[in-house]
Amino acid sequence: MVAAKIKFQLKECLGDQKDASNLNQLDTVWGASLNLQFHQATRNISSSKDWQIRGKNNEDFQDWISNQKVHSLFFDGASKGNPGKAGAGGIVKNTEGISTHNFAWGLGINSSIQAEALALFQGLKLLLNLEIKEANIFGDSQVIIKIMVTNSSPRDLRLARLISRIRSLGKLFQNLKYFHVLRDNNKEADLEANKVSLLSAGAMIRDRDETWDPIP
Repeated sequence: MVAAKIKFQLKECLGDQKDASNLNQLDTVWGASLNLQFHQATRNISSSKDWQIRGKNNEDFQDWISNQKVHSLFFDGASKGNPGKAGAGGIVKNTEGISTHNFAWGLGINSSIQAEALALFQGLKLLLNLEIKEANIFGDSQVIIKIMVTNSSPRDLRLARLISRIRSLGKLFQNLKYFHVLRDNNKEADLEANKVSLLSAGAMIRDRDETWDPIP
């Protein structure tokens, strides 16, 4: 069962290029050393590739979310040019897995990785505003998720400062768990992030209301 949990995100999150059938011998050691959080939607693995359900079995994924009994935050960033005109977006789902809140935030000219981090930053702020203190966090950026689950520091100084602010926000929660998902399971947040063409830097649409939040 431990291997089943770890296979869910091991290859994507750690950048492993090994064939999935070769992961059995290593995933327990790697997962334990990084203290990763894992998706548990699939209980019975029938073949070596079944751990890739994130993009292929959306119903199982949604069922798992609704059974966690905590809120979910999905975040995503987009950059038209990388660097280029960028945006951040996110979706909050309630404990039943139903989307209840969303945001789209214009970021001006930014890189895609910066946009991803800013989306997470804004998403955590939204959770705090909603007085949600426990949540599962989902993103399709393996770089950002890996940084959060391994407690590592990026080399880029600007990104490192933002990650530090994200971790400071994280301390205000009772419990946060981070998960890497494929883009197919992050479509709603992706749609929000790609509203970038409609928004100037700092402009935000949150639950259909227009507001403003300066970019850190």
